[in-house]
Amino acid sequence: MYLDAQSSLTQYKVNLQFYFRLCDLLRENSLRWSEAGNRAVDACAAELESASTRMLDARDWSSLGFVASDLGWKALQLQCGAVQQLAETTLNNQSAFSAAVQEAVSGWQQDSAVALKESTGAMPISTTLQDYLQDYLHLLAPQARGSASRKSSPRRAR
Repeated sequence: MYLDAQSSLTQYKVNLQFYFRLCDLLRENSLRWSEAGNRAVDACAAELESASTRMLDARDWSSLGFVASDLGWKALQLQCGAVQQLAETTLNNQSAFSAAVQEAVSGWQQDSAVALKESTGAMPISTTLQDYLQDYLHLLAPQARGSASRKSSPRRAR
């Protein structure tokens, strides 16, 4: 079997491009999660600011008590919205990441197949492997014949 240094370099570059693509996909996914986290923090900060402003605008203790009691309900609504937003973000991010990884793997497979085809002179990979393993096949042949003769001998009745 002949190993071409240029085709090995080509295959190495294909693998390196695939690695860089996966790194880019992970970075993009991290950025999407970071943006989602920033939106959630901004929403919480805006709600806290709104509640604080409403408390500061209270003119007496009863209106302050009303604002304070309303905060529990608002917090529950905010948490339900945050959970729903988290679920939507998770589905969107996972779908986008999954589709991009599938596309990257498909491209890598095609590029690798082209590089292998160039390196083997358009021979199928099974032929290349057979040529490579030819030196070892004769070692397995006597064992296969010996085990077949043992299996074909009739068993003695006891």
